[in-house]
Amino acid sequence: MDLFDLGCYFAHHVPVQAITNPLVRHSACAYAAKQLGRVRGRKAAIGGIVSRQADMELYPHPETVDWAYIGAKYYDRAIPLLIEELLHSGGQETPMTPITSIEETFSPQGSASSPQGLPKTPLFEPFAKRRRLSRPTSSSNNPDETLAAAAILCVYEFLDNANTAWARHLSGTKSLFDLAEKEGMMPVQSPSSPGRMSQRIKPSRGRRATFWNFARQDFLAAFINETKTRMNTEDIGLWRAAGLHLDDQGFVIPSNTEDSHFPERQIAMREDMLSNALIWLMSKLINHLATGDSVDNIYPQQRESPTGLIGVNQMTLLGRWKVLKNEFQIWHDGLPETFKPCARLPPVIDGSVPVDSARGVFSETWYSIPMCASTMQSYHMARILLLVNRPFESTVRRSTVSRRLFSYRSIENEVRDHSHKIVSIALGRPEGSVRIHQVQPLFVAGQCLTETRERRVVLHLLRGIESDLGWATEYRVHQLLKEWQWNDDPS
Repeated sequence: MDLFDLGCYFAHHVPVQAITNPLVRHSACAYAAKQLGRVRGRKAAIGGIVSRQADMELYPHPETVDWAYIGAKYYDRAIPLLIEELLHSGGQETPMTPITSIEETFSPQGSASSPQGLPKTPLFEPFAKRRRLSRPTSSSNNPDETLAAAAILCVYEFLDNANTAWARHLSGTKSLFDLAEKEGMMPVQSPSSPGRMSQRIKPSRGRRATFWNFARQDFLAAFINETKTRMNTEDIGLWRAAGLHLDDQGFVIPSNTEDSHFPERQIAMREDMLSNALIWLMSKLINHLATGDSVDNIYPQQRESPTGLIGVNQMTLLGRWKVLKNEFQIWHDGLPETFKPCARLPPVIDGSVPVDSARGVFSETWYSIPMCASTMQSYHMARILLLVNRPFESTVRRSTVSRRLFSYRSIENEVRDHSHKIVSIALGRPEGSVRIHQVQPLFVAGQCLTETRERRVVLHLLRGIESDLGWATEYRVHQLLKEWQWNDDPS
């Protein structure tokens, strides 16, 4: 959760908060136990090779522990506390959101990973009774900690691709951000018109970290489900308040030149905020693709515009596409040197390795900052999505067949190049957090690669992520096999 946060809020501050905040503690324990259950209790040594781990790193008789059960237990403890926080947010006796709406959003019922069908044991009976008879009281009045817990519970659901429950938690987390508006802090949705430069109070460190964690999950949910994001990507004031340096036209200000500063002499964006800026751009791209050629594409996220009813001229769509392409190019051109790879090994073509092995097909690429490696994978994914979704040019002035074929082949070559770069970074053996975030880029690359040996490498990388880290990837593997019309991996 901290890969794109140089301040490491979730790793450094949340564990301290968990000491005194039961909501944060139960949420973190639920997520940790569920992940351990998906890797069968295996835990990597922290801090390099050691001859002996500390006792606090070990769990007695781990082979007998039902981690999934423990995770569900903590989840069942966290949800009532989260509902209680939402009901009494702001210290008001009357909740800002109807109780039924809150419980429908955050209730564990219907979640594939929730303990709704837990056995009637002494361990769970108190929690069941407590939900029926009274509501637990949380010791926290800190909205930042509540938001952090909600974000952790979102990841808890995403871990095994519990899509419905994940979507429900994301919607609930957005509601929490909306409630924060009454405190004079950063809301998710601005009441102002899209594009208006509204002023907001600078959010706290914890609020900003949770905001970007949510924004990233919101983008992933929109991409996976082929829908729009929950957040308004056209509200420039919102994204400025979240830390992005944007000019008056809404373009990302470069961070690699002497002109990288605002007139107020603010420091140029660092790697984490540049990575977050890419997620904002990718969210804009996903919203563009989700709308297609409806009028809502030209007037994005204005609720009064008709959606999907009237087609838009292809040249108008092409103009919008070119604007998006330019925004990505400006972002890329403004990157500092840390986003360049430090080492690259070309494919081995001298016959010393099998021609169908990963090294016989792909290069290996390594970045000194893991965050930058993951960000560049996402950038190559975005470029692929842009290329394959380019609207057709006008056919009023007909071009020759050869010119059109040349254009199509050029796009195909670019797509292949970006796909290879995604896989090349994955083969550089980045750390676990990068591997988790490379699931969707690898899936997109797999959709574009055509050779059997290339596809095998992608499948191996995806399955390795779930095997090593417990992060669900099999749903993407199955989708690739279906699109390739493979029954399974060819031998």
